[in-house]
Amino acid sequence: MTETLSKKAKQELALIVPNNRYDALAEFSAIVQTAGSVNLSGKGLTVSVITDNENMPALLSRLALTLMVSPPDVSFSKHITLTFTGGRELLIKLGIFTSEMTKVDGIKEGLLRGDSERRSFIRGAFLGSGFLSTGKNNHMELSFSGESLRNETSAILQKIVGTVGEGKRSGKYTLYLKSKEKISDVLVYMGATKASLTLQEEMLYSSIGKRVSATQNCDFANIDRAVSAANKQISAINALDESMGLENLDIKLQTTALLRLSKPEANLSELAEELGVSKSCAAHRLDKLISLAEKHKIKRTE
Repeated sequence: MTETLSKKAKQELALIVPNNRYDALAEFSAIVQTAGSVNLSGKGLTVSVITDNENMPALLSRLALTLMVSPPDVSFSKHITLTFTGGRELLIKLGIFTSEMTKVDGIKEGLLRGDSERRSFIRGAFLGSGFLSTGKNNHMELSFSGESLRNETSAILQKIVGTVGEGKRSGKYTLYLKSKEKISDVLVYMGATKASLTLQEEMLYSSIGKRVSATQNCDFANIDRAVSAANKQISAINALDESMGLENLDIKLQTTALLRLSKPEANLSELAEELGVSKSCAAHRLDKLISLAEKHKIKRTE
């Protein structure tokens, strides 16, 4: 489940078509900065991206076409390797190196002009180095070769989900999330809505499972008393409706009565929350409805 969701998220993201060349530039730059390597060979300076994502060749070819860059040469072995010739020009165009071939520290100024480019950059970073796992240990992680690049990417995500974890491992600077809710939000932000829905379904089933477990472990005598009280309240409200009409109750009692009828399974805490009052206030109103019903019953028998 875990690896499959991570793989599905990357496959989904790789199919997204950039809105414009600025988005394409941001995404391409992030992919190369997180998954690329620079090599000097007989072909001169080349840039290679190694991936296991079968949709990556089509994505990088599409990004290259948008930016008027020669498409990559693709080779298959244990992994998929995509190699771009004209590495110097590509690295400068992507804002990774300056025209003097000095490495840019962090994200090049002006590369991310607005939210659309920021989304594209995060998507590219996840495609390049991201990892996602859920279940007992929820974890989304991106890794970077430079600290400034990690910190600036982390700052983008902090505006979306709040606190982001940061670390360093095996010479790489990492950022990570441990909350399913935050992971889901980042998936949506990048454009992986299907993967996010899968994760939300998992969260829902987990929540239902916890509620069922809690119900099974609770005191059944308390449940019986709660059910008995609810039945008594509903019976009294129905009697009042027949004898005087609920519309003739004062607004607070009427609201309480209608809510109890619409939610026969709700406990006192849930009713109080819906009404926006304390538990004692909700209990007082329900007791008053029962008392009114008994008074009307006595009057009818006199």
